[in-house]
Amino acid sequence: MKVRFMRMIFRRRRRFPPLPPSALRFMNEDDERLLRTGRELVGLLFTHGLTPTGSLLDVGCGYGRLAVGLLTERRFQGRYHGFDVLKRHVAWCRETLTPVAPSYTFDHLDVRNGRYNPTGTVEPENVRFPVEDASVTTAALFSVFTHFHRADIERYLAELARVLQPGGKAVTTWLLYDEERLPLVTAGTAAYPMRHRLDEHTLCAELEDPLRAIAFEESVARGWVTAAGLEISDAQRGSWAGEPGPVFQDLLVLRRPAGDGADGEG
Repeated sequence: MKVRFMRMIFRRRRRFPPLPPSALRFMNEDDERLLRTGRELVGLLFTHGLTPTGSLLDVGCGYGRLAVGLLTERRFQGRYHGFDVLKRHVAWCRETLTPVAPSYTFDHLDVRNGRYNPTGTVEPENVRFPVEDASVTTAALFSVFTHFHRADIERYLAELARVLQPGGKAVTTWLLYDEERLPLVTAGTAAYPMRHRLDEHTLCAELEDPLRAIAFEESVARGWVTAAGLEISDAQRGSWAGEPGPVFQDLLVLRRPAGDGADGEG
């Protein structure tokens, strides 16, 4: 009753759900694009295993685009927890979204990232997600691994293996390539032409800012997933390299094996 009353009062003052201010949004997206993208991401999660009463971990929640999408769709009635390295963005979510949706909580993790949080006090190899072991049915990592170096990805994969319940899934997006796809991802028609090689298995769009968009050899990335104790339950190529596809970035749906009763790596 209290939540319903708060929502009724809030609707009189502003729309529900509230939308983040333009200054916090990436790529200068307007309200229509923000809501459309949020709904698309929600649809992906439900397609790949999210249930209305599940528990969702939003890794790299940013300014709450996925959270807003969930509140707009209204299908999800479970527990949502988001975290990000961007302090201002998390503060807006915590101060604005949690009061109207108390089952939605947000944390700031001061993890160092060369592009988004260069002065972070926590080294990526020491990060620990702010949730308990085997407590999450679904995790979302949208446009996260596209801005990470290999070591950071390997640590986050280990944390996914720890926090997912057996049978739980993580819906993750990447920029991937193989020998056959290499001409497409390096061409000027790609959304992020990967013209610079950082190492044997890694390409980037800009040498001066490699974490703006970073791509990995697909077979190597799959090996990191396996090494973390996870398996790939679905994979789809995105349209970013100029190929037709239902998603923009490449999609890997990761799964903690259902028979895995041991705790993941801490």
